[in-house]
Amino acid sequence: MKAIFRREFKSYFNSPIGYVFLAAFFFYASLMFVFINLGSMTTLMKYFFQNISMVFVFVIPILTMRTFAEERKSKTDQLLLTAPVKVTSIVLGKFFAATAVLGIAVLSTMFYVLVLNSYGSPVFSEIFVGYLGLFLMGVFFVSIGLFISSLTQSQVISAVATLAIIFFLWFSSNLAFNFTQMMSGTMMSWLGVALDWLIDFLAINNRFADFTLGILNFVPVFYFVSLTALFLLLTVSVIEKRRWK
Repeated sequence: MKAIFRREFKSYFNSPIGYVFLAAFFFYASLMFVFINLGSMTTLMKYFFQNISMVFVFVIPILTMRTFAEERKSKTDQLLLTAPVKVTSIVLGKFFAATAVLGIAVLSTMFYVLVLNSYGSPVFSEIFVGYLGLFLMGVFFVSIGLFISSLTQSQVISAVATLAIIFFLWFSSNLAFNFTQMMSGTMMSWLGVALDWLIDFLAINNRFADFTLGILNFVPVFYFVSLTALFLLLTVSVIEKRRWK
C-alpha cells in the first residue's frame, strides 16, 4: 500500500491535476475569507466553512477522475491487478494519496486563523471542529469519486458523474419537495414519508451544519465515516470483480 500511495501522490504533482486542485481551492477559499471574515470584521468562521465546502463539489471530481479510469484506459491496470498486491491495498493507497492532497488544501487555509488571531479572539475549539467537518466531508466526496472512477475508463465521464452525485448530495437540502403532502392514500403516504426521510438523510448540509457551529456530535461524524467506508468497499468490490475476469 505504501508503494501505491507514494506513486499516486507523486503522480498528482507530476501532472497539472494536483496544482489545479490546490490553486482552485485556495483561490476560492481566499476570496471567501476576504469577503466574509475580513469584509465583515468577524472571527466567526461559520459562513466561511459553509461557502468553501461548496467548492469541493466542483474540484474533487478533478482530483479523483483519473484514479482508476486512466489506468483502465491505458491498460496499465492489468499490471497492477496481476501483481501480488491485495485489492484493498490498491484502493486504500489511491484513497490515501487523494486524501493527502485534500489535506494539504485544507491545511493551507489555516493561515487565515493566524490572521484572525492577530486582529481578534477567535474560538479555536469551534474552528477546529469546523475544519474537522470540512475534512470529513471532503474525504467522503473523495470516496465517491474513487468509486465512480472504478466504473469507467473515461476521465470525463468519471468527473461529470462524480460532480452530478456530489452536487445532488450538497444541494438536496434545498429541495422544496414535500413528498408526504404531495402523495395521498395509505401506501402513497408511506412512500412520501420514506422519500422525505431519504432526502433528509442524503442532505450533506444537514450533517455539516453542526460542524460549522463548532458542535461536535457523534451522528454526523459516524455519517461521514460510515458512508466513506461504504464507498471504499464498493470500489474494492468493483476492482475485485475485474481482477478475476
